[in-house]
Amino acid sequence: MKHVVIEATGRPEEVAIVKVSPPPVLTAGQVRLRMLFSPVNPADLNFLAGTYGKKPELPAIPGMEGVGRIAEGDGVPEGRLAIPLDGMGCWAEEIVRPVGRIVVLPEGMDPQQAAMLRVNPATAWGLLHAAGTLPRGAWVVQNAASSAAGHCVIQLARHFGLRSLNLVRREESIGPCRALGADAVLLDCPEAVAQARALPGFEPPALALNAVSGDSATRLMDLLAPRGTMVTYGAMSRQPVKVPNSFLIFKELHLRGFWVTRWMEEAPIEEVHSIYAELAGLVVAGKLQQPIAAEYPLSEIASAVKHAAQSGKNGKIIVNLAG
Repeated sequence: MKHVVIEATGRPEEVAIVKVSPPPVLTAGQVRLRMLFSPVNPADLNFLAGTYGKKPELPAIPGMEGVGRIAEGDGVPEGRLAIPLDGMGCWAEEIVRPVGRIVVLPEGMDPQQAAMLRVNPATAWGLLHAAGTLPRGAWVVQNAASSAAGHCVIQLARHFGLRSLNLVRREESIGPCRALGADAVLLDCPEAVAQARALPGFEPPALALNAVSGDSATRLMDLLAPRGTMVTYGAMSRQPVKVPNSFLIFKELHLRGFWVTRWMEEAPIEEVHSIYAELAGLVVAGKLQQPIAAEYPLSEIASAVKHAAQSGKNGKIIVNLAG
């Protein structure tokens, strides 16, 4: 089978190479997936560069998420789409996983959307539940709203009956966020705090979602209600979170992080399957969608990761693992 492998970390487009190896051996209690599609996520680029939260054991097959069709295995519906729950190793024509570590998807699900189900929708779900269950009508504020995870937050917030205030870096990102159901979209600039407070019906939120850090995170904390929670899951600015003392002392804010990989490892498997069943149902119903900017064959993985690293894309870069 063809697969991507890295034998050293470095520039993603240079270290990701395609090789041909024997397909993995299937043993008892496992299932074989013939892979169809996999996106190139920022975490994949960090994995290739050696800067991800988990260092690769080299040589390694990258690919944090993807979708395949069940080819064989005991007690599994052959021919159905399924996603692996364990991260990395998806950039291959075939993979083998324990039966309990896949999620069989509902009929009628678009394979490309299914390939993007594991990371961003689950991240958005976890972020929106990080401070408990918010009451319907409550506001939630996020930065990096034009990212794939941010788009999922907008759609899931609407599904849960929440109102979202979304900060973006570019004017051209405002329209797509509104089209997904954002209640308010503002440019992430020093004036954003005053502009948000002037919005009709706006109330300080109990939850803020931070993927940028630096000054942008300070603005989120400024907008939070007393004893509100800011959840950090990214640092796109490459700046630390700076916390004014007054926000800790007088507002008593709570700061925490979220990493979907750790959640996947530690959450009860029944909870994981239940959440993915709900998310998959929303995808099938057209209520949770992620745009695709371009598709590349597996043989052009270097071009795919180089494209994925560019800013200003209007969607995900997808790798066709079967083409």
